[in-house]
Amino acid sequence: MNQEIVWVLKTFVLPPGILVILGFTGFFLARRLIGKLLLLLTLTALYLFSTPFLSKQLMSGLEIIPALTEAQIQKSDAQAIVLLGAGRQEAAPEYHGADTVNPMLLERLRYAAWLSKRSGLPIIPSGGSPLSKGPSEAELSRQILQNELGAKILFLEDKSRTTREEALILKGMLKERGIQKIMLVTHAWHMLRSLDVFVQAGIDVIPAPMGFAVRPSTIERPYSPWLPSAKYMQNSYYALHEYLGRAWYQLLNKTGRS
Repeated sequence: MNQEIVWVLKTFVLPPGILVILGFTGFFLARRLIGKLLLLLTLTALYLFSTPFLSKQLMSGLEIIPALTEAQIQKSDAQAIVLLGAGRQEAAPEYHGADTVNPMLLERLRYAAWLSKRSGLPIIPSGGSPLSKGPSEAELSRQILQNELGAKILFLEDKSRTTREEALILKGMLKERGIQKIMLVTHAWHMLRSLDVFVQAGIDVIPAPMGFAVRPSTIERPYSPWLPSAKYMQNSYYALHEYLGRAWYQLLNKTGRS
């Protein structure tokens, strides 16, 4: 069987594709109108949020800051690189039960280390341990940056639980050390919300986005944007999380709450 046909079929055999098919089947078998409408709305949302088309539309509204060019890196007047936390894997069996960073944070670590070597700037890992009794995300990041990637660490911020707290806590720590401008490393779709709180905190920032969800595709078919995928469902979740998070932070700023 043609490999392209196999690929298309596979998207509808595995979730979320199979769920969409089963749901629409249930819709056509349902009897009450209100039940049909609710089921149709749910299935339509499930399908659309799982498609590259809608997922990329959502992400495009967030990923509006381009990656740093080589000239921008070399001519930057930043004094340090702040690396934002992104989560952990608890009790990883392959590391004999020790905690480690999750894949998303590992992506940020790698780019921060690469950026540090290109710019000569030290790194400030940020992130506490809000839902764990283990080492902070900043400490886990430090271990990998130093021991595996050979990067230089300036200091850690290991108390924060949210992006907003990272900015508020780092403000004082940076001021104490005479640091007036930083490069800020986080995923491209997370950068706008991060800038909201860092600028609000009075920190001078050069955004250094990475991990772009919207990238040119080398293989694009007319039907590709409409094939459901768990990957794009996850990206839609991240995008909606950011829109909601920005709205929440703006509300906190208006009400003067910390």
